Amino acid sequence: MERLDIARARDLWAQIYDIERSTVGICQLGQLDRRLGRWVDAVVELTRCVQEMRPPVTPTERRLYETRHADLAAARLEVAQLHVFAPAGAAPVLVDGRLVDESGQIYVAPGQHEITAMLSDGRKVRSTVHVTARESRVVLLSAEPASVRSVAPLKVTPASALAGPAGPPAPWLLYTGSATSGALLVSGIVLHIVASTENSALRAEMCRLEWEENSETRSAMRAIDVEQHLSTAALVAGSVLGAATLAIAVLPRGAQVRASAGGAEVRFSW
Repeated sequence: MERLDIARARDLWAQIYDIERSTVGICQLGQLDRRLGRWVDAVVELTRCVQEMRPPVTPTERRLYETRHADLAAARLEVAQLHVFAPAGAAPVLVDGRLVDESGQIYVAPGQHEITAMLSDGRKVRSTVHVTARESRVVLLSAEPASVRSVAPLKVTPASALAGPAGPPAPWLLYTGSATSGALLVSGIVLHIVASTENSALRAEMCRLEWEENSETRSAMRAIDVEQHLSTAALVAGSVLGAATLAIAVLPRGAQVRASAGGAEVRFSW
């Protein structure tokens, strides 16, 4: 290292670490790989280094602790991180031939990578992903049922053919939905006010000493109950119609429908 023969120093420290897997050894390997531009190895080694380092006590240890964390942060700027989720029981899970541990996380260099997994029934699933530096990407590996291999491909009707051309809905649909929703809300409010007024008047009449219950009074009470129910129904219908109109205006843009042997997936983007 004093002669700046970093590659040779790295080989020697690798031999030392094989003999004794110490915190000092993994930290030195991380430092040397960072200087050699081996960013993926440097991130893996420096991550283990900072995890194994004990809390600093002396000023020297504190400076070393801060230096290791700064080196790790600098190295992570040069790599990407993949979070691989494979089907249950799939093993091994590999990224460009490198084994992914149980956490499912692995650091990779910027560029395109192939992810493969061996299923419990012997089938292999694979996916490719392209990442850039500082990017964190989730990769979902899914396996179709075994019967899918022996049947003809499923023809899927595009979402645009099912729901009309992509893009904003027709203006008349939005105007009609908004107007109807507003009319229902106004009607519900008016009916609620009328029913409340009539109910108050009837209660005042009932409080009089000379009041006696008769068929006319009972009919009036039933009419008030009907008006209150109608006002509630109008308010609920107006609110639901307004929410549906808003959903139609926002959600269907870029809708996609994908079918498979196990079900269907509807995806919206907005």
